[in-house]
Amino acid sequence: MKLLSRLFKKTPPKIATIEEQIQALAQQSDAQLISLATADGDDSLREAAIAKLNYGSELRALALAGNSVRIQNAARKRIGQLLDSKDLTLAQLAQDFPKQLELMSVVGYSTSASLELLEQISSPVLLLQLACEAGTTQIRQAAAARISEREHLEQLAKAAQTKDKNVYKSVRARLDVFKAQDAKMAELDAAAQLICGKLEKHAKLDADTLFKARLAVLQQEWNSLGDGLSASTAARYAAAANACEAKISARAEAIAQEEERQLLDQQALELARAAVANAKAFLGEIYAVADVEQLLEINYEHKLQELAQAIRLAANRNLALDSLNREFEFHKKQVLSLVEQIKGAGTVSQLRAQLQSAENTDLAQAAVHKLKPLLKSAQEFALESYPAVVTETRAALEQWLQERAALEQSAKNVLREFSDLTRKGLWSVEQGFVRKGRAIQKELNEKRQQIADLPKAVQAKFEEFEQQLGKLGDWHEFAVTPKKEALIVQMQQLIGNSMPPENLATKIHELQDSWKEVSKGGQQQDESLWQQFHQASEQAFAPCKEFFDAQAAAREQNLARRRDMLTQLESYLASYNWASADWPSVEKTLKVARQEWQQYWPVPRKAGNELQHAFEGLMEQLFAKITAEYENNKVAKQHLIESAQALVAAADTRASIDAVKKIQTQWKTIGKSWYKEDQQLWQDFRQHCDAIFARRNQEMEAVNNQRQASVQQAQTLLVRLEAVLALELPQLVAAKADIETIKNEFFALDLARDAAGKLNARLSNTLAAIAEKIDQERNKAEVQSWQDLFAVCNAIREFELAVIAAEAEPVLAEKKEALGAAIANMSRWPSGSSSLVQQRFAKAEAIGEQNQVANTELLRILTLRAEILAGRESPEQDKALRMNYQVQQMQQAFGSRDNSFEPLVLEWIALGGVKTDIYNSLLARFNACREAGVKK
Repeated sequence: MKLLSRLFKKTPPKIATIEEQIQALAQQSDAQLISLATADGDDSLREAAIAKLNYGSELRALALAGNSVRIQNAARKRIGQLLDSKDLTLAQLAQDFPKQLELMSVVGYSTSASLELLEQISSPVLLLQLACEAGTTQIRQAAAARISEREHLEQLAKAAQTKDKNVYKSVRARLDVFKAQDAKMAELDAAAQLICGKLEKHAKLDADTLFKARLAVLQQEWNSLGDGLSASTAARYAAAANACEAKISARAEAIAQEEERQLLDQQALELARAAVANAKAFLGEIYAVADVEQLLEINYEHKLQELAQAIRLAANRNLALDSLNREFEFHKKQVLSLVEQIKGAGTVSQLRAQLQSAENTDLAQAAVHKLKPLLKSAQEFALESYPAVVTETRAALEQWLQERAALEQSAKNVLREFSDLTRKGLWSVEQGFVRKGRAIQKELNEKRQQIADLPKAVQAKFEEFEQQLGKLGDWHEFAVTPKKEALIVQMQQLIGNSMPPENLATKIHELQDSWKEVSKGGQQQDESLWQQFHQASEQAFAPCKEFFDAQAAAREQNLARRRDMLTQLESYLASYNWASADWPSVEKTLKVARQEWQQYWPVPRKAGNELQHAFEGLMEQLFAKITAEYENNKVAKQHLIESAQALVAAADTRASIDAVKKIQTQWKTIGKSWYKEDQQLWQDFRQHCDAIFARRNQEMEAVNNQRQASVQQAQTLLVRLEAVLALELPQLVAAKADIETIKNEFFALDLARDAAGKLNARLSNTLAAIAEKIDQERNKAEVQSWQDLFAVCNAIREFELAVIAAEAEPVLAEKKEALGAAIANMSRWPSGSSSLVQQRFAKAEAIGEQNQVANTELLRILTLRAEILAGRESPEQDKALRMNYQVQQMQQAFGSRDNSFEPLVLEWIALGGVKTDIYNSLLARFNACREAGVKK
């Protein structure tokens, strides 16, 4: 039975795995999920259950400190999910977590909620803590961005340097702004002090003509500094500026007195000059008088005396008036001389009237003889402006003289022309030119009427010419008639002739030319013979008229077309925009115009020649423009070739490349030149450009090789620099020169662009780490030195207490020996403290209870002074003592106080024997003040 029962016993249920339990959470109720999340069990199962919890007290409890970090983070993640899904609000969560820091920790897994909460935080301390300890870099950066005080930024920079580089860089950038402001303020104050020094030095100079200008420059420099200067600097500037203004005022008063004296002298000088000018102007008044009686009424002698009196008054100012006196006397003599001339000859007005109304030349000559001296004197007087009567009279005299000379010259010219014509007439008669002789005879008769008295010699030649011309005319008429009759017969023979029209017309024209030749010079034309010849000419020419009319019509049509072409070409040349011409089109226009012009032929000869000349002129203008363009293009390309050739030898290849690219662009914009020259120019230009680009390729290859070697060298230098970080402070300080050498060698390297950024960042980070380590080590050493100092002072104080307590000599001797060894073993003393400690140690055995009481009181006062300096409150029991001390200080030194803690520390070291409980209390207060002062 036992065996059977064992065989048929039910199999126990299989235990589910963690994964299966996690999968089964989807079917669990909220109570079951809470039970799994809060019960002790597998953390993975608890995390999965927490991830499904709704917000409630259980989830809040799991998110607080006290749970395991894993469970706490799981609960906070779930809260973050609920916040991001809007199933939970920040306001609701803030009611359950009233503490901001705790609330910030809980919402850490929701970036949006964290940032929203961060905006509500105003406490710099809390922001500083979040910037250092927040769970995500985004929150840390946002908190860091909210911090503005320099003190907190410096604390954050130290904390974030090794934790969050992004926060560190952001903080360092803002600290750099503060440092830049400090440097700027220091620079501003230095500049202000420099200006004050210049102004003080300037105030010691004499106030010359440039004094005020230099002061204005210094004031402008001061005003350009703006606000923010210290009150002491501003007071110093104001004192120096006032001193300068005082000197300017004194100088201005002296100048005013001098200007008043100069004004009086100027007025006296102007009075003398006015007298001279009036004396000179008086000459014009005398010239303007109408007659001698009016001259006597002017009372010129009295007026001259008044002007002389003005000169004497001006001389009372002790001015140099010699030249003005001489000029006045000269004008005075001119006035008197002019009066005498007018009395003897008459006034200018009277003489001009006499000249204009003279009935004969003799009277006019007499008036001119008297006018010339008067007008010459006026010119010698060199007046600024002459009276109108003088100007008008001078013009009238010049006109009379010109008319007189013109008449005389005209008579001479007519007589000379008459004599020349008579001579030419005698020559034409001698040569048998009847017609020309008779034309000269007619012109001589016309000119004879213009000559009043003909010289006898000229009259004899004229009479001889008329006699010879009469004889030649009679003979000429007798010889010409037979020739005319023969020409009539020849013309009649051409009537009805069958020769070609061109030849027939030529023969008719030849006979007509012969008729004209034999008809020259005849007194009469034999009208009957001429009518016969003319009628025969008309009948003979009748067959040619139709032929020549057709040819004339064709020529006129061609002529009209050529005129139209000329009009079009002129308009083309005048209206075409040559500044932006299409030169291939212009060349085509030139070629087509010549072809079309040749088609319009024949044309009338005379008119055609004129048009041909005009056409050639227009073609020359058009071709000249094309030629000028070609030459300009040629010159422009030659200049570009010269520029490219110069770039081949230039030292700066990159600049050469940029320049040659610009030159190539310019080349494309230039039109063509003569074909062969253009091809040669292009070959020369291309050769220089290729040489520049080839040199660029060679240099780039060499630079790339050099930069690769520089990268390897830079990496070697960085390894050397990073090895410095392992050194201690003394070795770090000693390695300063080596660090500077590495930096200089690194910065001297020409690094490739793709590697330079990482290498420079690596260098900057290493240098920053070295500087930070040096600062940290020095700070530690400084802090340690102060700790050691106060430790030694405390040991001396304990020895002093033993002396006051009168302990046994062996004990005192042992303590003294140990204390001396401790003092001797001090490796570093704060500045000025070593000698004071030695002096206190030397006096320690002589201290007594009276010293103890006095030093205790002094030490308490010293602590109060430290609290006053640091701006800290004193304990209630010492407030009365502090107030009393401050009142005494105000009475003794008008409230002035030292702004440094160093004197207080040195006084502290000298005070010994204070009891332990009092000393420790005062020391704690004193150190707190000192540390606060160091932070400031």
